[in-house]
Formats: sequence, structure tokens, C-alpha cells
Amino acid sequence: MQAERKIEETHVSNTPAISQADALQQIMSNPTDAVEIGSALPALQRARIAQFCYGRVHMRELGLRLASKCDLMTLKAAFGRGGEVVFKQSRDVDKTLGKLKNSPGSQTPRPITLKGSITG
Repeated sequence: MQAERKIEETHVSNTPAISQADALQQIMSNPTDAVEIGSALPALQRARIAQFCYGRVHMRELGLRLASKCDLMTLKAAFGRGGEVVFKQSRDVDKTLGKLKNSPGSQTPRPITLKGSITG
């Protein structure tokens, strides 16, 4: 019986491994799946990952969604004094992201036009 258990423990799946880039792309394409995975992590680890993601503009949504699964004290432990701000922002992620997209610093630059250019 012990030999059978060892065989079961060492059984290798036929599922091909995905590359790290593919895994990251899957997480970024659907942040809600990443939040489900993150919910299984210890609270402080989840908050630290939220901090890492929040600090990168292209990963901010994921950071906020992970932070939404953390309590205030845990976010303060990971973010320091900024934990209160992230806690408030993470309670309504869609509203926060809408405000961030409409903030003056995030406006896309207007296209450059060449007035008086040579026309043929």
C-alpha cells in the first residue's frame, strides 16, 4: 500500500507547462481570476502582492482588486501610511479606476499637427 502511495505522489501530469510570460498574460487579461488565486494566499502576502501591482500603472487594477480582499490593518502593514488610501480606493475599484483614467495627468496627448506644411 505504501508503494502505491509513492507512485500516486510521483505521478506526473500530461498537462504541458505554460511559460511564465503566458501565465502573466492570462492573469493580466482577467484580473478576477488572479484575485481568486490571491484570495487563497495568507493576508499579508496578498497585501504585499497588491502593493507590488499597485505601484505599476499597467498592473494597478490587479493591485486594487487584490487589495479589496484585504482588511485595513493588513494593507497598512504592507503599504504603510498609504494603506488607508488604498483601502478606500479598493472598496469600489471601478469607480477608482474611472477617476484615475480621467485625472489630468493621464490624458492622452493631442496629436501633433504641422500647420503650414508643404502640400503638394
